[in-house]
Amino acid sequence: MSGREAAKKALEKKKTPRLADVFINAFRKIGQDLIWTGAGLLNYPVHCLGCALEDSTSDSPKLLGTVIDSIDAIDELDAEKALNHPVMQGIIHSHHLIADAIGKETVIMPTNWGPLTIAARILGAEALMMATIDNPGKLLKLMDFSTELYWRTAELSINHPDICGMNISDPVSSGDMISPAVFRKFVKPFLKVLVDRARKIGKYTGIHICGDSTPILKDVLDINPAYFSIESKVDLKDAKEILGGKVCVVGNVSPTGKYLSGTPEDVINEGKECVSAWGDTPGFILSVGCDFPKKVPLENVMALMSLKSE
Repeated sequence: MSGREAAKKALEKKKTPRLADVFINAFRKIGQDLIWTGAGLLNYPVHCLGCALEDSTSDSPKLLGTVIDSIDAIDELDAEKALNHPVMQGIIHSHHLIADAIGKETVIMPTNWGPLTIAARILGAEALMMATIDNPGKLLKLMDFSTELYWRTAELSINHPDICGMNISDPVSSGDMISPAVFRKFVKPFLKVLVDRARKIGKYTGIHICGDSTPILKDVLDINPAYFSIESKVDLKDAKEILGGKVCVVGNVSPTGKYLSGTPEDVINEGKECVSAWGDTPGFILSVGCDFPKKVPLENVMALMSLKSE
């Protein structure tokens, strides 16, 4: 029996109701139109490859180190180790449990780190950045591995009739960290591979990249995801000019501005400003521009949600 077959068999038996209930109960309280299931658990695939992890608080689990100490150790990586790990299997199955419960009421998109961010977690961000210059050939090999790791976990996660696709969150691909040239060589081809694979099995793909992604918006057209999620650093008018009518844009209320420290009225006003900046053209989903701190008041979350029916 292959590792993938073993993982699928284990999924049929594994029950993770408490993890699923976190997302189900949040939906029952807030009523989101789109849920990235697995949010907060994105470091686990790398942990299941062999990196130590600390998960002792209500914050997102923290990786303690890297999987490999050198890019020369790429051949030591084994995706089957991660896929067969019982924690990884439980997380994958939690997506299915959530879809069973609320999949016909909201859009469910399992999320995970994108290929460059996975590679940075495996090797270390500084070593990865140096490899773009000193060892691009081996870095491309690592990108092949991280893309396959993403796909193999995603393929199992989205294998449910009420899960319409997957979300790729790739913060290390931010324009605040890498140049457009590095993006085009080490990120763009691998994101396109994932988008194309999902499309072939009838699933959608969304992509979120933190920071200022303005310089690579035209590249997003080539990647052609169903939606592209942007932070408040990106001017919505610029995003509309390039992506409007071609790729749906999600954003871009600041998660650390009025949403965190303002009043519900402040949040509503900022949300209206985003909607006004986009205009009446279809293809825009109002949301926060990135993950937000757990200290955001619930009334501010509900204030932004109240705009959905206006």
